Amino acid sequence: MITIINPSRLTRQPFFQELIHYLDHHEEVILREIKREFAGVSNIDRSIEEYIKAGYIRRESKRYYLTLPFLDNLSDLRLDQEVFIRDTSPIYQELQNLTFETSLSNQTNAAVLIESTDFARDHLTLSNYFYKMRQQYPLSVEQKRLYAILGDVNPEYALKYMTSFLLKYGRKEELLQKRRDIFVDSLVELGYICQNKTGKYELCMDFDKEKLLFRAK
Repeated sequence: MITIINPSRLTRQPFFQELIHYLDHHEEVILREIKREFAGVSNIDRSIEEYIKAGYIRRESKRYYLTLPFLDNLSDLRLDQEVFIRDTSPIYQELQNLTFETSLSNQTNAAVLIESTDFARDHLTLSNYFYKMRQQYPLSVEQKRLYAILGDVNPEYALKYMTSFLLKYGRKEELLQKRRDIFVDSLVELGYICQNKTGKYELCMDFDKEKLLFRAK
């Protein structure tokens, strides 16, 4: 099966995804066959022209073929790069095992959050959550639990309150939060702080107090 990671506006279209899978299993397809297979889709001609112009499909002698730029090596791969890959290929597992480092900063203070992620950004990190929300990509199961707490919040606004709370650990090892706070609850869900037996919150990240760097474990 063809998997698209970080799809663009064009490649996330349902028709595009259905069409590439159809062409992947049918050779030398003509336009009439495509229209018969996707009879309920409007503007097929215009859509196909877009796909051809983008280089994803080739038309030759009135036949249509896939020309997707499948990922064949990981040497120059960048996080958030659009990728076409077969989930049966050996490189797919290599991609699954890759990790990348992300950082988040804000305009309120000098705190920086360092997190580790997979290429698909399905891991539960704040950077991944903001990225998925911005791109309107589907959330993973863990990210959906964070969404139930945090919702579609402005990243800068959220980081202001989260980092302000985290920076208090520069003075204390335990913090008390008397009133319910969605940003504190989110930090708990992320695993960046945890509540001890006394009801106070302890930091579960590595904290460089001089550089104000918080690194997720």
